[in-house]
Amino acid sequence: MGAVVRDAELSGGIGADDLARVWAALDEHLVLVFRGHRDPTDEELLAFGRNFGHIPRTGLTAGANPDHNEILIISNVVRDGEKIGVGDANWMDWHTDYSFRPAVSQIGVLAAVELPPSGGGETVFTDMYSTFESLPDNLRARLLTYRARHALRSGYEEVIVDELQGEITIDPDEPLISPDGGTATIHPVVARNPRTGRRSLYVNPLNTKQILELDQADSDKLLAELFATAGAPEFTYAHPWEPGDIVLWDQLGLVHARKPFDPAERRILRKVVTIFDDPVAPWRPAA
Repeated sequence: MGAVVRDAELSGGIGADDLARVWAALDEHLVLVFRGHRDPTDEELLAFGRNFGHIPRTGLTAGANPDHNEILIISNVVRDGEKIGVGDANWMDWHTDYSFRPAVSQIGVLAAVELPPSGGGETVFTDMYSTFESLPDNLRARLLTYRARHALRSGYEEVIVDELQGEITIDPDEPLISPDGGTATIHPVVARNPRTGRRSLYVNPLNTKQILELDQADSDKLLAELFATAGAPEFTYAHPWEPGDIVLWDQLGLVHARKPFDPAERRILRKVVTIFDDPVAPWRPAA
């Protein structure tokens, strides 16, 4: 799990052959770490990310790049009494970005800008394909029949524009939806990667609220059992950041978390995510 790509050109477009190589490497390794490149500008970072799909706006009124709302600033830095981004120096629990939206994230791109000098703040990834595949046959069969509600964690609603809020669920017969909207939605508990056919366990502690086919108590019990698999050493990679690193990962098949670091030290990263062009694609059964 994980591979390093050195001296890549990340200023924008990628040729078809190189792009196919990156997709193949991503499907094999799930996390790609780009090193040794020239740091891309915000515009170049967006152009690089768009090779892997549409990048939606964050919808945030605070915490996003003021000139490019698609870029999320992840930072504990306070400037003139206000945070310049989102996040802090504490542990951030396992999640996959935008699971609370009907159009889910396909790829994550995270770029290091400034890192805490004493270390810490590693981003940790757990492989939910292998997690699902490791479950007992009878449990996997049950999970294929379940759906779960995902919702944005409490407190973030106040910084999301009003027209993007609310619960939205994909209608398979009418899947045209805003790529930016929704702060709650319902998804099957098991996703399927449309490129590889692998199934992943699509739940996470930060945003998954209830399995709809179970009452709340039984749902809480099962989710706790499933969440306990996150961080299993055999399925997990902790990324030790270096200046300039850009990490690309499979959002459908991985959950990620942040390890704590010294709150007196600064940490700044830029993030963009891409979504599936066809919002129903991760939920279609095998042909």
